[in-house]
Amino acid sequence: MKNYTALVYDIKFYLVDEEGNDKVDERGNTIKYRLEEGVRCKPLEYLCEDMDIDILEEIRESKK
Repeated sequence: MKNYTALVYDIKFYLVDEEGNDKVDERGNTIKYRLEEGVRCKPLEYLCEDMDIDILEEIRESKK
């Protein structure tokens, strides 16, 4: 049996104001962000350290 380690596939961020309201575009959709290419964020590098993979649930992509 193989041993697997959990890693992060994708992380998205969004911004909120002092009242907790999302920053939105002209259509009212929440603006989403990700880290710029090549940028390291040390705290995120340890996000999955010592994670128990038994708490993960598979994402099943729907077929169109």
